[in-house]
Amino acid sequence: MLALVLGGGAAKGYAHIGVIKLLEELNIKPELVVGASMGALVSAFYAVGYQVKEIEDIACQIDGRKKNSLFPIRLNARGLINGKAIVKHLSQYLGNKKIEELPIKYAAVTTDIEEHKELVITKGDLVQAVRAAISIPVVFIPHHYQGRILVDGGFVNPVPVDVAVNLGATRIIAVNVLRYINYESEILTSTQAGNAKFNMRSVATEVFDYVFSRLIDFSVSKASHCLLMNINTGGIKLTQFERARFAIELGYQEALIYREKLARFVIIKT
Repeated sequence: MLALVLGGGAAKGYAHIGVIKLLEELNIKPELVVGASMGALVSAFYAVGYQVKEIEDIACQIDGRKKNSLFPIRLNARGLINGKAIVKHLSQYLGNKKIEELPIKYAAVTTDIEEHKELVITKGDLVQAVRAAISIPVVFIPHHYQGRILVDGGFVNPVPVDVAVNLGATRIIAVNVLRYINYESEILTSTQAGNAKFNMRSVATEVFDYVFSRLIDFSVSKASHCLLMNINTGGIKLTQFERARFAIELGYQEALIYREKLARFVIIKT
C-alpha cells in the first residue's frame, strides 16, 4: 500500500498542495494519507476527493481579512484561539463526512496531553479530527473530543511516517515543509571560531529545528521504503496564511527536484 504522509508547518503547509499537484501529474495515487497539523488539514481535502485545483482555489480565498476572521485572538487561560471559526469554515467543504467512509484511507495524528499519548484518528467525524490535529499548543484551545483533551500531534511527530507503517503502508512518500537539518554527532576538536552571532530567538529557532529534524529522522527510520521530500519553504512564515498561492507554487517547484526519484520510487517492488 502506497501512503502519502504530510507533516506540520502552519502556513508553510500550503506547500503540500504543490506537491500533490506534481503527484497528480505523475499519476501517483496514494491509497492512504496521514497528516500531522497542517498536513492533516490538507490531506483531509485530498482524502475527500477534491482535485488539487479545487484545493488550491479554496486555500487562495484566504486573504488578510479572512485570516483574521478565521483566527480571532481572544485572551483565554487555555489558549488564544477557540477554533470555532475554523471549524465552521472547514464544515462548508468537508461537511459531516465520516473518515471511515472516505474514498482514500485517512489518519490524523494528535496528542492526548492528559494521558501523554499519541492518538491516531482513523474513524469518526473528519472535521473534528482536523480540529484536533491543528490545535497548536498555547495558540489553540485544546480540543475536547471523544472524552480526550487533544492538541497538535506535529510537535511530537512532525512527519508521522511510523504511523503510516503501523497502518499497513509498504511504500511511503513523506513531505516535510519545516527546515530540515542533518544533525551530526562527532568528537569535539578545535576549529577556527566563526563569526555567527546568536541571540535568544535565533538560539531557540536552531534548537527547535534540530529537535524536529531528529524526530523526523526517527520516524522515517521505521519505514523500509520511504522517500522523504524536504521542501524548502524559507520564503514563507508560519503565520502567512494569506500567501497560499505563493506557498503552493513554491511547493510545486521544490517538488520538481524529486520528480525522477518519485517516478522510480513508485515502481519499487515490495
